[in-house]
Amino acid sequence: MGKHIVLIEDEADILDSTTLLLEHAGFRVSGFKAFTTLEEIVALQPDCFLLDENLPGISGHIMCILFKSKPPTKDIPVVLISANPAIKQMAAIGEADAYVGKPFEIRELIDVLTRVMV
Repeated sequence: MGKHIVLIEDEADILDSTTLLLEHAGFRVSGFKAFTTLEEIVALQPDCFLLDENLPGISGHIMCILFKSKPPTKDIPVVLISANPAIKQMAAIGEADAYVGKPFEIRELIDVLTRVMV
């Protein structure tokens, strides 16, 4: 099995379809509709975080700041995804490793994920 991605996306259709497409491309995916505990995330031993920017309760770039500030997750790449035109700025604020605008082509997403996990 390939690299392990933790995907946090509140829209069920996008969560399910992205999970299926990434699994078909050889990735292992753990999907969540909302942020869970840091301990639960760390226990999954992800190779990358794929975070929607617009989540209930906490935005993706704030979650990115949290991950980048904690020793167990600080070196794990983070990719933000969003339909928000300000995604580039949000990714910079959160110090994300990359971002992809929605809607996205799955090939583009796979290329970005592969690049950040090198």
